[in-house]
Amino acid sequence: MTAMRKGLEVAIEELRLDVLKMTKQVIANINDSLEAFKNNDSKLANEIIKRDDDVDKLEEIISKDALKIIWKEQPVARDLRFVTGILKLITDLERIGDHATDIAEITLHTTEIKNKRLLPITLQMADIAKTMVFDSTVALFKIDVEMAKAVIATDDQVDEYFNNIVKKMAEVLKEEKDDPEFIIYLLMVAKYIERIADHAVNIAEWVIFISSGEHKNTPLF
Repeated sequence: MTAMRKGLEVAIEELRLDVLKMTKQVIANINDSLEAFKNNDSKLANEIIKRDDDVDKLEEIISKDALKIIWKEQPVARDLRFVTGILKLITDLERIGDHATDIAEITLHTTEIKNKRLLPITLQMADIAKTMVFDSTVALFKIDVEMAKAVIATDDQVDEYFNNIVKKMAEVLKEEKDDPEFIIYLLMVAKYIERIADHAVNIAEWVIFISSGEHKNTPLF
């Protein structure tokens, strides 16, 4: 193995570890933002908002390191696709982190509302979305196309949950059983969860690109 090849492998492994670190932080922020909303915990919500800076810093570090690898190590073929794929998918991870912050900010607007904080169906939807985020990044580290495809297929379940939530909320509003302001906020939370799942799908699609050189049926490399 040449010194150049060894340097490339070390650099890529360091890139993987940073992406893993960013993923763990993002998933922790999602978990805590939902917990804050459910328990009406403004203190935790404020902590999540502050922690978003850590996610942004990791995105910046990973982006710079990936560009440095392309410039210094001059990877080709699958290695090049891996590094360029990382550049794309960290944008999705950062957006997922933003949505965790969005949910935390909603909590700060609903602290005086005493209704039940989160419908069970919304929690179920959130669990699926979080699993999609985790599985999409595992698929990345393994370059596992089948796992990536499974993540993409799971998005239909999240969409179905979201549609059911919208229907239930419409029924609640019609029957005037709940505070309409809270229902609107809850709908916003559900929408952010749906978007989190969409970003997990994007990550999975980049895994397929890294493996095959194709993204959404369009050959790139």
